[in-house]
Amino acid sequence: MSVQTQTQHPRRFLPKRIGPNLLLLIAILFMLVFILAPIAWLLISSVSTSKDLLQMPPNWLPWPPDFSRYRQLLFGSAGQNTTLTDFTLQAFRYSLRNSLIIAASVTLTALVFGSMAGYAFARIKFPFGNKLIYVLLISQMIPVAVLLIPLYITIGNLGQLDKLSTVIVLLVSIHLPFVIWMLRGYFQTLPAEMEEAALVDGATNFQVLTKVILPVSLPGLFSAAAYTFMQSWNAFMIPLIFTSSDTTRSVTVAIAMFVGRHYTDYSLMSAAGVLASLPPVLLAIFFQRYLLAGLTAGAVKG
Repeated sequence: MSVQTQTQHPRRFLPKRIGPNLLLLIAILFMLVFILAPIAWLLISSVSTSKDLLQMPPNWLPWPPDFSRYRQLLFGSAGQNTTLTDFTLQAFRYSLRNSLIIAASVTLTALVFGSMAGYAFARIKFPFGNKLIYVLLISQMIPVAVLLIPLYITIGNLGQLDKLSTVIVLLVSIHLPFVIWMLRGYFQTLPAEMEEAALVDGATNFQVLTKVILPVSLPGLFSAAAYTFMQSWNAFMIPLIFTSSDTTRSVTVAIAMFVGRHYTDYSLMSAAGVLASLPPVLLAIFFQRYLLAGLTAGAVKG
């Protein structure tokens, strides 16, 4: 009787163990397909010929892969392609440089001012200090589209349209409040005894920030820098409205230039999209450890 009970016991509880796990596995696989399918199709399209993309059923794994679009974008010319010109390809290369300049400048500026403001909000007591931080967050709730017309008129009157410096200043003003919020939360997790010891030794508040706080705040700084860089690199509305020449556009705007009036080379657009996606993806991969540490630590307080 005991032997029979022992043999039936696993059969009775095995479906109860497998059922939830199987449903969870199916849900995970569905989410992975939902998230990764567009990325996979972008990569496939970038190494496919126009014939491969138009044939039915689709050629899911083109062989051999065609990397001519990448060579054309980075080093080549338009050649026999009548949908674009050599200047269009040159403008795309300019746009990669412009996006790098914009993202790096916005990130560096936001970190410099964001670290000083975040430290002030975290440690220095001043009237309405706890209230002002929420005013910064409220500014993030204002849609950028609402501000475009007054900003365009003001910047046009100042003669600063179609300049990278204008785009940089606007993006800094958009992302700086959230950087201040992130760094304030991270600075609040650090023990105040380190700063008190430095102040006793005669250091000023600025020296405490630069020589004590920032060296031990690398995870928080990396997370804020990665957030700002990716948001600035992917910015579309601000560069679209405030730049007009082919030599000042960002890469997100320049990709739209590959759309022809009568024909669009989707393989070329996909290759441009892959190239435009590489910097933020590589940044997230190489600094993943700092990103996770900074985001989780900065979320403890604030």
